Amino acid sequence: MEHFSLIVLDLGGTKLNIGRYRNGQIEGSVIYPFDNTMTVFNSIDFLSECIKGLMVEDTKGIAIGVPSIVNVDQGIVFNAVNIQSWQEVALKKYLEQRFDLPVYVNNDVNCFTKGEHLSGAGKGYQDLVGLCLGTGLGAGIILQNKLYLGANCCAGEVGGVSYLDGHLDDYCSGSFFKKHYQQCGSELAERARSDDKQALMAFEQFAEHLAFAIKHLLLMIDPQLIVIGGSVSESFDLFIENVWKNLADFPFPNVIANLEIQKSNQQNSALLGAAHLYLESKETA
Repeated sequence: MEHFSLIVLDLGGTKLNIGRYRNGQIEGSVIYPFDNTMTVFNSIDFLSECIKGLMVEDTKGIAIGVPSIVNVDQGIVFNAVNIQSWQEVALKKYLEQRFDLPVYVNNDVNCFTKGEHLSGAGKGYQDLVGLCLGTGLGAGIILQNKLYLGANCCAGEVGGVSYLDGHLDDYCSGSFFKKHYQQCGSELAERARSDDKQALMAFEQFAEHLAFAIKHLLLMIDPQLIVIGGSVSESFDLFIENVWKNLADFPFPNVIANLEIQKSNQQNSALLGAAHLYLESKETA
């Protein structure tokens, strides 16, 4: 039995999921709305207050996934797409100064993918991609059972690929529904499930854009499995059939025949992954 706990955080563009890790489990997780227009120091204050609320006597460290690329060794966050003020933030240093505890920082989708590989849909697969469709689009990559970050923690930042009049971020995330239909994805999903033609068309179009992103991932990484998470994954049933239809013209049919695409069914994958990445970093230090 592990006689310690960790505070684990999954920060997104619009919400924070925070919980406590102990003995391989996540306990007491809470979701808070996050204001991505805050200054750096106001957002650090906000995170600190949330951390304080879960701190207990046996808390030995803090692990956080953030929606950006990270210098993992130094815990510096760079150019967060959906948090305007976070251009170069020494998050590890700030939080360590406040709590006098070791802090580990990685990309949020890397944490999600690690959690899925440990005990979610990705368990037992050697090569997989975790694809999060939230405020933006990001991917985490497991190759030969190891999380692959790339030289700058940029591996999997597929949302930055130029596409149509913007980037894949604009078309393969919740932003697509707001920009093109002036509604959030959950509202459109409700309408689509009532056979609303416009809403069904929205998810058809979304599937076309998502298939384009998946084709790029297949050509670069060729995974056995793609696990889809993030808020838009709640509408998985409304777009997955059309994703497969749009993958039919992929130049290597056997790749599509061997591919699996599944929805994440594990609530706190990113929190679990963050905890395990923290623990692994301590083992190799």
